[in-house]
Amino acid sequence: MNMKYDFNDLERAATRHIEAGRYRDALAIYFYMSDGDPSLDGGYLAKRIAECYTALGELHAAKYWYGRAIEENPVVNADCIEARKNLGNVSIDELL
Repeated sequence: MNMKYDFNDLERAATRHIEAGRYRDALAIYFYMSDGDPSLDGGYLAKRIAECYTALGELHAAKYWYGRAIEENPVVNADCIEARKNLGNVSIDELL
């Protein structure tokens, strides 16, 4: 992807949004950053996306994105294993 913004500037902006409780704005930045990056920058972006979804209470999405972070880099993102486990039994039983 040909990014016209600096990765570090985008990360700082996303962090400011998170600190202000504007998780959807941070998500928009992280999705922009991950567009065209099949590794999600070694799973870092997937982890940050998962953290935003966790904060929003969207646990199905958080579980998925923590899983993606683990897939991309299980060593660096080992804390995502615990975070995913802490989500408990996120299921779709109530939807069926």
